[in-house]
Amino acid sequence: NTHVVSLQDGLGNLQTINEYVDSDSMLGGVTSQQATLIEDGHVRYTGKGETVIGEEKGKVLGSIREISSVLNKANFPTKVTKDINSAIWSKLIINVGINALTAVTRLKNGALVKNEYTREIMRRAVSEAVKVAKRKRIKLAYDDPIQKVEAVCKATADNASSMLQDVLNRKQTEIDFINGAIIRQAKSLNIKTPTNEMLTELVKAVESNYGNLIT
Repeated sequence: NTHVVSLQDGLGNLQTINEYVDSDSMLGGVTSQQATLIEDGHVRYTGKGETVIGEEKGKVLGSIREISSVLNKANFPTKVTKDINSAIWSKLIINVGINALTAVTRLKNGALVKNEYTREIMRRAVSEAVKVAKRKRIKLAYDDPIQKVEAVCKATADNASSMLQDVLNRKQTEIDFINGAIIRQAKSLNIKTPTNEMLTELVKAVESNYGNLIT
């Protein structure tokens, strides 16, 4: 009766888990809970946010509602959705606009919208991702993706994104599951994504040169 719930950012997590866990036992999800990694085993909780979970095929089983109830009782606001792909893509597009750009520039979220150059790069990356989502007929949770991403930057202005934290701690990032995932999806649809390709290559360049970085 055990269920495995993935709240990891990006695309491809459920497929990876499915190699080890039956699909009927898997739940997808996204969360806006905020935290900063201080060191291994030590996390600072920095802000409450909503968590959304759901079964990939759209079933709303009693076990899913039970998991949601437990999380809500623990003061983690959680809701169940019939369209988890919409929730995952809606979070993905926000991450596409913020994470890689902060990792490359080492800027906090709020700084991205204050600078004309980073704001323009962010808008291009988001626009490319939205083209892919539309072609795949993914319904997003908001009407204006660029406005949404900019609003998230402002609301989390003092936050260092998870990818920036990875770079600062010289750890492997989630770039392949975020901007990299957009590139893979776009290629299968014959859509060009030059901005996401540039951001992905820059993050990988940083990752592969941790030992050579100037501190």
